Amino acid sequence: MNTMPTDEFRTAYHDHVRNDVVPHVPKCGGKLLDFGGGIGATAAHLRAAGNVKTVGVADLVDNTASPTDLDFSYQANLEEEGLIQQIVAEQGKFQVILALDILEHLLDPWTTARRLADALDDGGYLVVSLPNIRNYKALAPLLLRNRWDYQDAGILDRTHLRFFVESTARDLVQQTGLSIQKVAPSPSGGRKVALFRSLTLGLLNSFTDRQYVIVAQKQG
Repeated sequence: MNTMPTDEFRTAYHDHVRNDVVPHVPKCGGKLLDFGGGIGATAAHLRAAGNVKTVGVADLVDNTASPTDLDFSYQANLEEEGLIQQIVAEQGKFQVILALDILEHLLDPWTTARRLADALDDGGYLVVSLPNIRNYKALAPLLLRNRWDYQDAGILDRTHLRFFVESTARDLVQQTGLSIQKVAPSPSGGRKVALFRSLTLGLLNSFTDRQYVIVAQKQG
């Protein structure tokens, strides 16, 4: 069963550099795998910035005609048995793996996260971003209007199969055996949100956090 979105949707959704995540990616050289990274825009940007030397992607999207300059590319259902092991057998283990807004689209993100952790070299980093279902944009319509309307993108993306808050996002990464180094929330934008966060002294930030970027390292 193919649980991933269509090629057309994935290309439109992941054809840009994730500038919100780039500052959190360690500069450690070596190889980077952007797992579910679309046409590889973020991976290519990180190579150009000097974070890593070799980059590639694995995605349902066919990258053979992509203008992005990648060192390697795999097209497959990301939960396909043996895919990550095949990539490691052909490319070696990685110093950085990105899993940005992709695990929530999978039937079993826990198993996939463990496979990604196994694909890291000792000292390597897994960088994950996950949307926060506790955000007011999801909760307010549910609580005030009894509505839970899926959308084409965002927190209530209609292709999401799993939903996370900060604690369960942490749990997803910790169950891989990696050591979490950083959890960086990305607040929803706007001056009203900034004022709310200030007035509530950060105590209610989880209601305005749009996503969590988690950086975890493989100890060895």
